[in-house]
Amino acid sequence: MQIRYTRPEDLEEIHTIERANFSPEEQIAKDVLSFYLEHECKTCLVMEDEGKIAGYILTLPTGRATVTDDLFGRLEPMVGSLPYLAIVSLSVAEVYKGQGVGTLLLAAIKELAVQGDYRGISLTCKDYLLSYYGMYQFEELGISESQFGGKLWYDMYWKCP
Repeated sequence: MQIRYTRPEDLEEIHTIERANFSPEEQIAKDVLSFYLEHECKTCLVMEDEGKIAGYILTLPTGRATVTDDLFGRLEPMVGSLPYLAIVSLSVAEVYKGQGVGTLLLAAIKELAVQGDYRGISLTCKDYLLSYYGMYQFEELGISESQFGGKLWYDMYWKCP
């Protein structure tokens, strides 16, 4: 298995994994995923196993240290000071779950953040994932302003060393 930057041709596999792992309200639209893969590919990674995508992490440069709902529909590159990364989706294909794919993708995006001189990485998650991200040194910040998909989310943040 190898980790690499996303490419536009990854869209169908990523969209399939996104649909399999998230409720319809929580899924990022296919046209938005396409934009990420084409225009934000330097901060989006996949783990590939013999030509198949095992999982992915889609991370966007942003001006805020927390995730905002507009990120889930971004169709234009942001301009200005973008000192943070926001994880908008981390997802693993069913057959690869429990094999450390998510762990390796998180480690890779942290390394990318450090090398890219970002201040930190934010994410939102449901309450049952707080301990999972806590294992990777993400700090819980409380209930998020994000209401993506009409759900209750928690903000978490990892500060670059």
